[in-house]
Amino acid sequence: LEHVENVRLIDRLTPRKSVVGTLYLSSTHTIFVENSDARKETWVLHSLVGSIERPPTTPSGSTLIIRCKNVQVYQLLLPQEKDCMDIQASLTRLSRPGEQRHRDLQ
Repeated sequence: LEHVENVRLIDRLTPRKSVVGTLYLSSTHTIFVENSDARKETWVLHSLVGSIERPPTTPSGSTLIIRCKNVQVYQLLLPQEKDCMDIQASLTRLSRPGEQRHRDLQ
């Protein structure tokens, strides 16, 4: 299970309510676990991911925007650009498993 620590899940309506936690990638889900005592978990099914955007890196880190087919949007701020690029590549691959299988058969 791949994971990245110190990831900020940004509340797009109220940025001050953003929370820091750990981002995990499983074969079927992206899971964000808050560092708070509540340890609240946010699960995103990879098959619901519609697009993954990575705007230019800022001094505060690299942003990843996950837009789901059910209109939910998750904005993550990762401290390291390399982690952001790796997560984007993994999510792109995991959210389109049929395309990978199709390429493997060619």
